[in-house]
Parts: sequence; C-alpha cells; structure tokens
Amino acid sequence: MIITTCPVCLNDKTELSPVVFEIKVTDEERYLIRKCQNCHHNFTWFNHEVDIRSYYDDKDYAVQDTKKSIFFKIQEIEYNQVLKKIKSFKPLPSDILDFGSGKGLFLHFAKENGFGVKGIESSVPRANYAIEHFNLDINTDYYKSGSVFNKKFDILTLFHVLEHIHLSENLLGNLLKDNLKEDGLLVVEVPNFDSWQAKWAGNKWLHLDVPRHISHFTPQVLKTLIQSHGFQIKTASYFSLHLGIVGMIQTIFSWFGYKGFLIAELKRKKTILLILGLLCALPFAILLEITAASFKKGGIIRYYAIK
Repeated sequence: MIITTCPVCLNDKTELSPVVFEIKVTDEERYLIRKCQNCHHNFTWFNHEVDIRSYYDDKDYAVQDTKKSIFFKIQEIEYNQVLKKIKSFKPLPSDILDFGSGKGLFLHFAKENGFGVKGIESSVPRANYAIEHFNLDINTDYYKSGSVFNKKFDILTLFHVLEHIHLSENLLGNLLKDNLKEDGLLVVEVPNFDSWQAKWAGNKWLHLDVPRHISHFTPQVLKTLIQSHGFQIKTASYFSLHLGIVGMIQTIFSWFGYKGFLIAELKRKKTILLILGLLCALPFAILLEITAASFKKGGIIRYYAIK
C-alpha cells in the first residue's frame, strides 16, 4: 500500500500539502504527517510500498485473551455507557452492525444488553476470537459495497476504524446506504488529533500509530465527513476511560523521554519500572484527561448522528 492521496477528500496533489511532522520508525522507514490543502485533514503520507497487513499480525496487534484483565472490565464499563446512550436514541428491540468489530467485545456487551448484533471484521484471527469466545456472527469479507447480511440495521457503529482505512470508492457512503436504515443511528469513534495529549506529545503521540493509522481526525473534519453523507451530529463525547487515559499516560511518559508503544508493552512485558511509572502517572492522567474532555480536547471523538 502507498498513501499519496488524502484519505478523506481524495485530493492527489498532496505533495504540496504542508508537513506537520515526520515520524521515523527506522533509518529506512519514515512517514510524514501532512495536512491536506483541500479539506484540511491530517493524514499519514508515504510513497514507498508498505505491506500493511503484516502490521496487524505482529506482536503489537497480536490477538490475546483479555477476559480476565483489568482492561476488559474498563471496556465493559465504557461500552455499557455507550450502549446506554444508544438506547436513548434507539430503544430495544434494536439491532447493531459493528464495522471493524475486532475481537467482538463491544458486540458481546451489546448482546448482553439485549441488542441483536452482527459484525464485520476482515482480520480472521480477531473474527475467530469473537466467534469462538462470544458466539458472534461475524463476516470476514473485505467490504467495498453492498448489503453484508441482506438486511438494514437500526444502528451502525465504527469504533477506531476510520483512522485505518482509505475512503476511496465511496466506502463509507456504500456502508451507510446499503446497511443502515433510513432513520438509523450512526456511532463513530476515532482518536482526536486536536486533543491536548496529541499536541503535547507531538510525533510521539500514542494514537498516531503509523502506518496503521492513515487518518488523524479533528472534530471539524470528522463532522464534515459525517454531514457529507446526510447525517447530523446529535451528541458528542471526548472522553474515553480506556484509550483516552492510556493515551494521556503515554503523553506524560513522552515528557520523560519515553519512545515506546504503551499498549504493546502493557500486553507483553509489565516490568517493575513500567508498573511504577503507571502508578505515578495515572492520577495526573485521569485529571488531565477529564479536564481536556470538558474542553472538547480529550483523546477521542465519539459522535452520535442521525439523518
């Protein structure tokens, strides 16, 4: 894969777009974060061939059973709050299609809350985990267009998906048109490039995660994208108990020279030094992230939208 066009407006004159900063992975592997001159979207630009699938099979994204971990409990609390908000728009009985459903955690909690659920996940290991551990119905075909389950759903959710995909061939429009009911609810969550943690960490921000993340959304660009498909934002949230707090912790760590990828280290090697650092940073991270979210500068953007 090569990314030289804007993933949102598809502008192909991106070599003229200003560089926000450069990210150096190795001496040979470098990426530019550019700001599109046309739509002002920030994105990862690279003109060398990258085997992007290999980045999802490596140790950072390895599928692990986390059902007994503290992260599972945190995600349960957070997703149940999201589902409560969804019910305020779409009371039961309602059904959910989760695009990019990963290991199926959100759908698992939605199912426990009484929703009908189905998912789309092109990563077979993640889809298999969802099927085997949560007994979910997951489609693993790579989506381009059309109805996936031969029906339209009341709710379509995309949690941390849009930052990974190029929106060429009207992918998002096709997904909405063919899989969501006319009066359906759209829920989208992505990292917030306009957040305090992103500004403070710069090219060390956790959620840059290049080259897996090719888009780096600000609230305005995401809002414009959603509105371009005929949807209006009904409510928004900028706080995440999970990814927001972790992102802020890595930002704090970066002030002291940390250059790692915190999520991966928490999965692989919980050293004494890492645990001590977490315990010291956590109270400050929570306070800073709650404050940031109150100013719409939290680490994530979550929009609820209806036509």
